[in-house]
Amino acid sequence: MSWKSTGVLLAAAAVLFAFIWLVDRPLRQERLRQASRVVLPGFDPAAVKTIEIKPRRVDEIHAARQGPAHEPWQLTQPISYPARSEPILALLGALARLQWEDRITPGELKNQPEAQEKFGFTQPLCEVALRDSGASPKILIGQTSALNDQVFLEVVGNPDIYLVGTDWLRLIPTDMNQWRDLSFLDPARLSFQSIQVRSPGRAFDLERDPTNRLWLMKKPVAARADSARINELLQRLQALRVRQFVSDDPRADVESYGLQASPLTPDLDLSFWNGANLAAQVEVGASLSNQPSLVFARRQAPGNVVAIDREALRPWQGAYTNFLDYHFISVCPDVIGSISVQGPEGQFAVRKQTNGPWLVRGASTFPADAELMRDWLGSFTNIQTQIEKTVATDFAEYGLAPPLLQYTLESEGAASGTSNALIARIEFGAGKNGRIFERRPDESFVNLVSPDDFNRLPRAAWELRDRRVWSFDTSNVLSLTVHQLGATRKFLRDPQGEWTFAPGYSGPPAVNWPALEEGVHRLGELRAVYWVEGSDAQARDFGFAKTDFSLSLEVKRGDQTETCSIEFGGRSPYSHPYAAVARNGQRLVFEFPADLYDNFVEHDMTIPAALRYHH
Repeated sequence: MSWKSTGVLLAAAAVLFAFIWLVDRPLRQERLRQASRVVLPGFDPAAVKTIEIKPRRVDEIHAARQGPAHEPWQLTQPISYPARSEPILALLGALARLQWEDRITPGELKNQPEAQEKFGFTQPLCEVALRDSGASPKILIGQTSALNDQVFLEVVGNPDIYLVGTDWLRLIPTDMNQWRDLSFLDPARLSFQSIQVRSPGRAFDLERDPTNRLWLMKKPVAARADSARINELLQRLQALRVRQFVSDDPRADVESYGLQASPLTPDLDLSFWNGANLAAQVEVGASLSNQPSLVFARRQAPGNVVAIDREALRPWQGAYTNFLDYHFISVCPDVIGSISVQGPEGQFAVRKQTNGPWLVRGASTFPADAELMRDWLGSFTNIQTQIEKTVATDFAEYGLAPPLLQYTLESEGAASGTSNALIARIEFGAGKNGRIFERRPDESFVNLVSPDDFNRLPRAAWELRDRRVWSFDTSNVLSLTVHQLGATRKFLRDPQGEWTFAPGYSGPPAVNWPALEEGVHRLGELRAVYWVEGSDAQARDFGFAKTDFSLSLEVKRGDQTETCSIEFGGRSPYSHPYAAVARNGQRLVFEFPADLYDNFVEHDMTIPAALRYHH
């Protein structure tokens, strides 16, 4: 191909490109624009960085996005103040979706030189300017229709005049307060580790442990603080909303709002600190005379005076003792890996095993009852104490020198030997008049504990023994023998589940066989209510001799037969019958379930007085 031919082709291509770019493309865009009813085609709300609202005869309202599309907005005019994103995004979204209902083209306007004034654009109701969105459109809002259901609208730079609906106009603010952020304080967005609380006659400081995020009281005493309560109160602060914007004047008379610095005002001063740096400060003053449920308040920044609800702030005005943790420990009981006990019957320890269950190690080793362990662990954060003395030095008067009972709690790492992580050492003592006291050596307080709560705490290893007495299925029961006051009665059970009198034993009265079957079924899953203390159990009779009542069940275990025997005595102070069984050569006394005894054992497994004779 010759150079001349190549030049001709290149020239033709250039002419064609110029035609497409200069003629065809604008024509296609115009046809597309005319085919669409969208007022702002291609408008992207996420690209808008600033929005300027200029209503007629009121101050302009400007807002700027603080960063990317997901970041919050800030009012920049007439004042600088955090803005609510929701109403701004709602307006931008409405503008992106806005469609014209009628349109006046340039051809229709060429014979109307007064059109700008006629349609209200020389003094528009409002101007809306959108900056940094590419095209940066500016919208003029003109006159409304006779029925006020339509409004004339002009996009600066676009020759058309549009007639659009009016529903979206309610999204345009006429006052800056409509776009102001109504949140008063957002602790979640603050970087702080301590809180100073001041109110007339009261002052205390709180500090958060950076490791476990638990709160501590630093002043006026060093102690554990109630982290759950403090976190809840912080959440309530976060939920506070401004009810009225009272004054933006930095020279406002704060005395009229009860916010001046004096021994009696403000009513509350909360300051949040990040080390030595002030992160935020809140001052709460007097109540509104016409709305006593609201109070005047201001933050150190931005410094304006607002009205907020009083109720969420009341707890912060209470005594420092309201913020103390009155439980034995503050950490979650799940972190406990071992508990060493020094009690009246000697020492023992319980340790969590790798698969979850707990093992008791004392004079003997045995699995701990899972339910009893749950109750015990829960007591460390559920039982509440009362302060008896804030700073104690003489512990003898409280029965704490030496203590009656001592618990040493360590973490799971300590239980496995990988670390020595002491959680707490808790000591209990018995004072005068049966009062029970508690202290931790790492704290100055002596606390009062309810005797009922204390009595539920284990003091000996045997109290934690697995309460399952035995377990067998009713289908494996061969017979039941009753011994009562020198008399004997025996029942047999066949493989089909039918009960009969054993040879030589009979009624009357007739036995309720279905009830007997149910009673034996429940005996097969017998669990002790409480174990009875070991040393005392050997010394006391518990009414066994007087009652002289026992049951023996012959149970098939594979190819072997086992006899499960239980002896009954008198009633405990809790109305549970005492019972005794033999386990591993040891006689164990416990409190038997009262409902099982009353409804089945006493009713269907005893011998009527008239039939008590020897066989």
